[in-house]
Amino acid sequence: MCKIEIFDGAMGTMLQAGGLQPGACPELMNIENPEVVKNIHRAYIEAGATIIETNTFGASPLKLEHYGLTDRMAELNTAAVAIAKEAAQGKAKVAGSMGPTGRFIEPLGDLAFDEAYNNFFAQAQALAKAGADYLIIETCIDIQEMRAALLAAKDACDIPVICQLSYSEDGRTVTGTDPQSAAILLDAMGADIIGVNCSLGPEELVPIVKTLAENCTCPISVLPNAGMP
Repeated sequence: MCKIEIFDGAMGTMLQAGGLQPGACPELMNIENPEVVKNIHRAYIEAGATIIETNTFGASPLKLEHYGLTDRMAELNTAAVAIAKEAAQGKAKVAGSMGPTGRFIEPLGDLAFDEAYNNFFAQAQALAKAGADYLIIETCIDIQEMRAALLAAKDACDIPVICQLSYSEDGRTVTGTDPQSAAILLDAMGADIIGVNCSLGPEELVPIVKTLAENCTCPISVLPNAGMP
């Protein structure tokens, strides 16, 4: 029997509506404006979400460097999980959101694979220790970064890991990976759920989801944009 879970929607635009200022760190609201974050979670649960994502998309050490907040990484991730679980009250599961670093791994960029691994390991460990039910590695456009994140997540904890790449209109990621290759690789590496999010709308993601499902044995997740951005 197939069970369907319903995720929440966008976090960034909701935070902006709740007072997030341009250029400010979204994850800092977990500490400075927790009620805003909690109310966003509650709104999505009331709308029918059975899994909500923590406000931690950019809460890895490398991303927090931009705001001078790397030393508060554990604090921000821990607070985010606590807020989400309090909002859920057992009505929804909590997925710890892990976004990309914003840099490319060598040789495409200047980020060493080990540095990327350590970055994701630290965040995954913090989210799992705080009590997240899942980890969701999302919006990745480079399979090498996804590899680093998945390896780190699996080493950091034993909770299920969701791996979601983002694809362009040509059906490949920015760095050229097609969904068939991604599904086969991530399935072999032990991803618990494989999917796609962002970049395209529901209609454009149908063939990608079909290809993913045909090439892996695990459940599929799909979180499209509400139409083209």
